[in-house]
Amino acid sequence: TSALSATSKRSKHKKFCFVLVLSMSDEQGSAKRKPAHRFTIPQDVDLLKEVLTICPHDAPYGQTSGRWAEVGDRMRTIHGDSLSATGCRKRCDDLLAAFHKDSLASLRASGTDEQHHEREQLLQDLKALKRASKEDKGSREDKREARDPAVRAVVDLKRKAVEEDGESSDSDGATTPKKYSRRRPTILKESTHDVATFMSMMESTNKVRMEELALQKEVNAITARKLELDEKRYLLEKAEREARLALEQQERQMQIEFMRSTLDMMRAITKKV
Repeated sequence: TSALSATSKRSKHKKFCFVLVLSMSDEQGSAKRKPAHRFTIPQDVDLLKEVLTICPHDAPYGQTSGRWAEVGDRMRTIHGDSLSATGCRKRCDDLLAAFHKDSLASLRASGTDEQHHEREQLLQDLKALKRASKEDKGSREDKREARDPAVRAVVDLKRKAVEEDGESSDSDGATTPKKYSRRRPTILKESTHDVATFMSMMESTNKVRMEELALQKEVNAITARKLELDEKRYLLEKAEREARLALEQQERQMQIEFMRSTLDMMRAITKKV
């Protein structure tokens, strides 16, 4: 009986320790979890500008995460350490999805009407840029598919020439040296022609790639210029609004001063009378 009692106590003690460890683990996990960052409209605008500048959606293979990390670093520099690359990427995806469904109003964020309009314009630019990037990648894949059969054909021709050359060497007893000597220059000539054709194709391919890169740079330059002009227009409109507000305040102040001086004059006349 005493042995069973001791075993029962040890079992209860183990259960208590296990529950205590789980409780401590949950508390530590909840302490480590940070609340999700709530984006504002100005932060959305800055995020979209950084995405349009860094272009993580158009990154080469294996570099997408690195570019999003760069976006996160830039956003933390502007708006503080509460932002992360993962949060910025999710926010950008949510904005694009809401813009595609025409439900941006469902994403709660504070901002002025001008900031809302600027965010929509940036989303439109990002959507167009992603579509152009997708079409460009599809065009490159089509060209690669068209180019690969030609490359395989050149390789097959060279392999066939080598095999025929080997067969000619193996059957040296059945052929005369004169025929073999004629066959050898022919094979070399065909191989040289194939290599020249292949090199010409590679030059054409490189030329196309250079043109594509130049076009992409031009698109990026136009996008950057457009963003710069939009920012200047926004600052100009802001300055005009501030100047108009200051002028209205000045006019109201002058009216108040005029009314005050008129009242003082009327009081003075009344006292004299």
